[in-house]
Amino acid sequence: MATKTKPRATARVPLAPGSARIKDAISEQQSRLATAARSLEAAGVEDIHGARVAARRLRSLLKTFRPLLDERRTRLYREDLRSFARSLGAVREADVRRDLLLGLARADRSTTPAERRRLAVLLEDLRISARENLRRHLAEPGWVALRNALERHRAGDALLVVRDAQMADVLALVARGWRRPVRLLRRHPKDTAELHELRLAFKHCRYALESVADAAPKPAARLLRRLRAAQDRIGEHRDALLADHWLRLHERALGSALSARLIADLSRRERELRRQSAARAGKVLVAWQGWRDATRPLRKGASRGRR
Repeated sequence: MATKTKPRATARVPLAPGSARIKDAISEQQSRLATAARSLEAAGVEDIHGARVAARRLRSLLKTFRPLLDERRTRLYREDLRSFARSLGAVREADVRRDLLLGLARADRSTTPAERRRLAVLLEDLRISARENLRRHLAEPGWVALRNALERHRAGDALLVVRDAQMADVLALVARGWRRPVRLLRRHPKDTAELHELRLAFKHCRYALESVADAAPKPAARLLRRLRAAQDRIGEHRDALLADHWLRLHERALGSALSARLIADLSRRERELRRQSAARAGKVLVAWQGWRDATRPLRKGASRGRR
């Protein structure tokens, strides 16, 4: 009687340099997010911010490199990450709003101690409420699904379906992500909606660029500096707008006199931040052109289907 032989296990194809780069970038953010997720119950301000950034970075990398990844699994994973980042966003915004408005109230000598206390109590109540909502979210099935997804994909290459990508392919995908922000920059955006759209695009480009910065170190460092500077200023502009909206919603509880002074301060701040945001964004285009020119020879070998 012939004995059955077990089928020989198929050896996995080793990762090419480009695929290995993607695997390492994804693994790093998964590790950071998994670490942050385990300590969110007692997380401080910076912990919340770090977890949110890790989720955004990971989601952005999955979008940039999706031609090389499992389409269905990546899409579901990104949906879980978006839900997680949004739940952290309310907590982060409550912290930022408190610091911004209390700072403005302290700087205004006409604000009375009673007005400052009233403002502080309302802002702290909002902050506590946001954290309570986060704790409830941690117990929901969606959060459990995300934790499971983080563990399931922890190896980093579990999502990869293209294992022979070269660095030229990776750089081509990073370069492709600049199409949208370049179109915006060439219109010299100045209004609120365009600046917000540009900020989101800058984040996506920056996270992708950081994973390949060593390919052209000097141009990449220059571009990253300008991206961070523009992104930070546009972010401060958005914080001012959100704080203004909150003040108008709570005008009755705060009192019309305090609300009016804070809204006036925020209005002046918003105009200046919008001007600075547009100026800093304008400097990004030249830096991007330098990086594009420096990496053009490195992108020549990219597969057409991955450009």
